[in-house]
Amino acid sequence: MSQAVQLKRKKAEEHLVQLKKKVTLAVKNAGLEGQRARVALALDISVSMRKMFEQGIVQEVCERLLALGVKFDDNGAVDIFLFGRDDYEVGELSEQNFFEFVEREITSRYRLEGSTNYAGVINRIVKKYTTQPGDPAYVLFVTDGDNHDQSEAEKAIVQASRSPIFWQFVGIGKGMFSFLGKLDTMSGRFIDNANFFALNDIGSISDDELYKRMLTEFPSWLREARQKKLY
Repeated sequence: MSQAVQLKRKKAEEHLVQLKKKVTLAVKNAGLEGQRARVALALDISVSMRKMFEQGIVQEVCERLLALGVKFDDNGAVDIFLFGRDDYEVGELSEQNFFEFVEREITSRYRLEGSTNYAGVINRIVKKYTTQPGDPAYVLFVTDGDNHDQSEAEKAIVQASRSPIFWQFVGIGKGMFSFLGKLDTMSGRFIDNANFFALNDIGSISDDELYKRMLTEFPSWLREARQKKLY
């Protein structure tokens, strides 16, 4: 490893330490101290996401979420899933492998795809967390546009509302995200299992504000899910 890379890694590790401090405060403010949860990232790999990958924004998202995963998850890791035309499970993001994770584990191994479907990855995540019982799950679902399989995605989220999984949808870029807004508010679910917010530039929002938004509805979902014996 060159000296330049060693320096870059050291800075990344120092930044992660600061992110973990901010998460600790955000979790306290949300009343979630001591809460355990499995944490996952579902990441859009459609071709329109190319600039987000090239500019390092996706790596930043992973690092910000890792800080949350370290706080909530029993093994301090985040499960990474991808979706475009198809869907994939990449593996775990942890403090041991987070440096240059996106370049090493995603962009060098997966091609960006020409369409966007949600249902496949939603069903894949539900299957993983229901066949492996444990703590409730928090899924950060990041996309830059609406999908081609809306009826299937609606059905998947309705079915998922009976599982101990909370979905935090985040629309990034300049899309309208009307469908994500619909998933957040639609009827027919056993429990309100989703929240949505949009960010024109996820790279410019402060860490404190991002964590605040990410944890806005998770506490109320946890209470209702416990009352309805989902976990």
